[in-house]
Formats: sequence, C-alpha cells, structure tokens
Amino acid sequence: MIGALLRRTRDVVFDSFRIWWLAPVIPLIAVLPEFAQHVAEVQLGMFDSIEQARAVANGPTRWAFGYAKIAGLVVAILAAVRFWAARRQGVTWWSPKGIAWRVLALGIGANIAISVLGSLLESAVAGLTDTAAVAITSLFTLATLPLIILVVAGFAGDREASLRSVYITGWPATLRILGFSALVIAPLMWLHTLNHQWAMGAPPVLLWALMIFDSLVVGLLAVGWGTAIEHGYRPLGDDDRSDSVSPTGIIVPT
Repeated sequence: MIGALLRRTRDVVFDSFRIWWLAPVIPLIAVLPEFAQHVAEVQLGMFDSIEQARAVANGPTRWAFGYAKIAGLVVAILAAVRFWAARRQGVTWWSPKGIAWRVLALGIGANIAISVLGSLLESAVAGLTDTAAVAITSLFTLATLPLIILVVAGFAGDREASLRSVYITGWPATLRILGFSALVIAPLMWLHTLNHQWAMGAPPVLLWALMIFDSLVVGLLAVGWGTAIEHGYRPLGDDDRSDSVSPTGIIVPT
C-alpha cells in the first residue's frame, strides 16, 4: 500500500509536467488569461509600489481580467482531469463521449444543494459560541466531502458512481485527492506569491520575465491540480504504464 501510494505520488508530479507536451493547449487555457491579467496589472502600475498595488488591486479593470483568469483556471483543471481519464478510455480528451453525464449532473446538483444547506447552516449557528459553530460547520464539511467525488466521477467517465457508492467506497479517493492536491497547490501558491513580491519595483525586463514565469506557474498549478484530482480518484494499483500516448491523448497500444 505504501509503495503504491509513493508511486502514485511520483506519477502526480511527473504527469503534471508531462501533460505540457502531451496536450499543451490545456495549460495554455490557464496561462493566457493569467498573462493577460498581468499585462493589465503592469499598465495599471500595480508593481510600481505597494501603495499603488493596494489602490488598484480591487479595481474593476483588474477584476474583469480576474474573472477570465479564474474561468481559465477552472477549465484547465477540468480539462486535465478529462485528459488523463480519456487517455485510459482510448478517446480524445475533448470528446464528450467518455463523460458520465448522468453522474456529473447528479454530482453538480448534489453540490449545489450542499452549498445552499451550508449557507442555511451558517445562519443557524450564528447565535452559538465560536467553538460550537466551528465544530458543527466542520462536521458538515467533513460529512459532505465525498459528494465532490461524484463530479470527478462524471468527468472520469465512471457511470457506476452513485450517492451510495461515494459514501461507501469514496472516502479513500477523497483523502487521496485532498493529499495530492495539497502536494501541488502548496508549493506552487507559495511560488506564485513570492513571484509577486519579486516583481514589486523590478525593472521592466525583469518584471516582464517574472510575469511570463508566473503565468507558467499558474498553468502548472492548473494542470497539476487536475492531474492530482484524477490520479487521486483512481484506486491505488490501477496503474497503466504500458501504453504510449499520442499528442491528442489517444492510447496507442505498444
């Protein structure tokens, strides 16, 4: 079990980079909006000084690009999930045929319902002590974690997934997804934050180099997160390294 977990961890790291040459359009979905936002930020003088950065950080222009950036990040994450799942199905990653649409709809519906219930719960515990409120909301979050698996199952093409199955067998996958996601997110978000600190007051040539580098970091964050989700969803031991993959994501038997 430990050996299989270590091998899967290695695969998460390795495949987060490998997807860049197997399907380069996927990281670009996140990279291009990120760089477009950086262009706007430079024009707004955001990296001239801390004071200017604070002044424009929540401005409408930056947020207009920010919404596109968030959309690109989400789409790239989901595309990476779909890429690795489609690779095992023998279809192109952009094909809708491999998606389990019923499971996906169930997962989205369940998570919307949980979001509504979560908002109602926040109102209900508002009069309690901080300790009690945190305990109740934490238990609620923990109890509903497997529902995320339904959305992943839909994108992964698992037509057998159901509300019952994710609560019976979905806990290990949930924990793997959380662990692998943290492995990707923590260092890259640290680097993303540090890069902005380096850019503050930097001369133009260095500033633009940092903006390009940061856009690539965000692209790696997106595809790495998607890879972590898909690799965490699959049971340990379910590894197929005997196939070679064409740039379109189609399995080519060897």
